[in-house]
Amino acid sequence: MFEPIKELGQNFLLHRESAQKMVEALELSQNEVVVEIGPGLGFITELLSKVLLDKKSMIYAVEMDARFAGKLKVEFFHSDNILIVGEDILKWLPGFNPKQEIFKIIGSLPYSITSPILHTIAKLPIRPSVTVFLIQKEVALKITSKAPDSSFLSSFIQTFFSIESIGIVEKDKFNPIPKVDGAVIRLRKTTRDISFLDIKKYEGFLHKAYAHPRKMLNKMFTQDEIEKTGINPSLRAQNYNSEDWVNFFKKL
Repeated sequence: MFEPIKELGQNFLLHRESAQKMVEALELSQNEVVVEIGPGLGFITELLSKVLLDKKSMIYAVEMDARFAGKLKVEFFHSDNILIVGEDILKWLPGFNPKQEIFKIIGSLPYSITSPILHTIAKLPIRPSVTVFLIQKEVALKITSKAPDSSFLSSFIQTFFSIESIGIVEKDKFNPIPKVDGAVIRLRKTTRDISFLDIKKYEGFLHKAYAHPRKMLNKMFTQDEIEKTGINPSLRAQNYNSEDWVNFFKKL
């Protein structure tokens, strides 16, 4: 097996049962389009290929490490519905144009790029219907947090997706062993109407609210903004959820 590259944050999932649970959480049927982020050794890719047997399904396995991309291209050479993409997911995904509007994403993510990937999928013109990620346990807790312990990240991502925890993956299930445990989360695209949102302005609005988490909101917004939105000036940003922030933003 190739040596992991520390700079790429490579910690390979070696526990097939955990990989199987991730694939099951994706709730696959047939005629599916799936993007796999960082297939590495190909455990999840192999499991996906055993579920998606029909010719109309397509698996895009995006691996930026040329060593593993080359290995996977050989391994799945005869699989007509698996395309190994040797690119950086953060550069490739924004330009991805699925032939059908419903697609799904799965991946055991390098912990260092979890936040950028979450922001990227939130900003896609067509967002995945279901996403399953294996990420750092502490980050999973932060993303799934609600008021009175919400954060910028949880409020931003929960604007676009409902998020649930699927389970914990102990650190000894990886090679090399990371310092912390992992957690599997599932994101479902929200059914709430957010078509009116200017995402860039909304993101800036949230950044402003959470810039100093311990300060009350009367320190973060002008009196005019507070009166227009109905924000309680004596509360802190963590006391509000994504639904609240969307409603506040809508009134500006």
